[in-house]
Amino acid sequence: FPVSRRIRTLGWAALALVVVLYGVLLACKMGAYAGGSDSSGYLNNARLFREGRVHVERRAIEGLPPEKLPSYAYIPLGFIPVDQRDMVPTYPIGLSLLILAVSPLSGWEAAPHVTLWLHAMFGVLLMFALAREAGLPVLAAWFGALLLAACPLYLFISLQAMSDTPALAWCAATVLCAWRSRRHDRWALAAGAALALAVLVRPSDLLVLLPVAIGLGFAWRRWLWLALGGAPGAVLLGLFNQALYGRPFTSGYGDIGAVFSWEFAPPALANYARWMPVLLTPGIVLVFALPWLVRREPRWLVAALAAWIAAFASFYTFYYHTHESWWYLRFLLPAFPPLILVMLLAARALTSRWPAKTIRLAGGLAAAATFIWTGIWSKQLSALNTGRDESVYREAARWAQAHLPPNAVIASMQTTGAMLFYTDFTLIRWDQFHPDTPLFAQVERACAAAGRPIYAMLFAYEIREKNALELNLPGRWTQVGTVRQVTIWRRDPIAPAP
Repeated sequence: FPVSRRIRTLGWAALALVVVLYGVLLACKMGAYAGGSDSSGYLNNARLFREGRVHVERRAIEGLPPEKLPSYAYIPLGFIPVDQRDMVPTYPIGLSLLILAVSPLSGWEAAPHVTLWLHAMFGVLLMFALAREAGLPVLAAWFGALLLAACPLYLFISLQAMSDTPALAWCAATVLCAWRSRRHDRWALAAGAALALAVLVRPSDLLVLLPVAIGLGFAWRRWLWLALGGAPGAVLLGLFNQALYGRPFTSGYGDIGAVFSWEFAPPALANYARWMPVLLTPGIVLVFALPWLVRREPRWLVAALAAWIAAFASFYTFYYHTHESWWYLRFLLPAFPPLILVMLLAARALTSRWPAKTIRLAGGLAAAATFIWTGIWSKQLSALNTGRDESVYREAARWAQAHLPPNAVIASMQTTGAMLFYTDFTLIRWDQFHPDTPLFAQVERACAAAGRPIYAMLFAYEIREKNALELNLPGRWTQVGTVRQVTIWRRDPIAPAP
């Protein structure tokens, strides 16, 4: 709409202020610590790369080598065993390499937080850029950025050391560069580099090649530039997989066939139906107008958006974890930008005949409703608390360093990756010892012979739901400490035989 230069300047200043305040909010809530399996895995990988190695020797008890115990007894979360003594990382290398790249500028301690903060801000700005590239006006593009920035899932996952937000950002960057290559071929070079980073962050991000292919079309020069941009990343990934797993096309996930099945589709679709209107507001129903947009928008754009959504939504429909919780829809995050774009394009088509004043009023009400809706759900889902929740791992590790003997052996599971990152303690996976086997007695005897005390570090759910102390680690335990929801227990020594 025609506005004066002064109003336009004030508008841009207000938007800039909102972006700055959003960045400050993320910075204050950020908690990219080594925590559970994923976050500790990425940070442990980054530290190994920093040290110039990828193989790690297992921390074993004297007189009890790894081959005498279950194969994962000395293996923290985020690693898999190789040969008889070493272990190697499980997770993809992309996020770890990005953390390593940021560390010279931010310092090693701050690097994970800065890396995740940059990707969270980058994702929002890319959402704006994609909307503009799709032909939407400035205010509509900013509304799309608001839909993503305020999404409870986006906030929840961006505040911890997880690969989902970087996956979204690099997939969006890949598609944006591919679309721009329709005007200038060499944008395809940037698309190839972004695609390589996306796949390094998460191998399944290769699915984004479908909307990229539609954006590139049949121009062979664009495909050549794409291949040139992606080749270094492909070579790096192949060399890394060869060094760790013995094959260039094998990842640390191993055989994933068991976690994909037709039987997972119905509950996954039900989870989509339940939570997508929460995460992207009830306006998500506008996505069903996608076929109607074929007559109003460029066909290549509609086809690209449809392929982008379908590729990720269909792939993860058959994934085991997709149905388990609302935050497991994090795997679908790379498809959130095209979902938002379809919502915006459909809204524009529906309001094309409305008077200008009505459109302005409707847009203002929609923005306010979005802010209120996402604010209520973010609070209800504790979306802004994940950084603080993740910090408990570091606090528990520091407590252990301050209060436990340096030669202690710690039985744990959920905290093993974090304890490997933050401490030098020997770690034993309690979940590898089962009630019907007396293997933990070997651990007790070896520790007694070496003069090493045994402790356990357990979350509440490991005690209540898994019954770890009674079933997997039977015997007498005395609680010696608590760090928020983490409890620390001391194993009472075995009474000597008469």
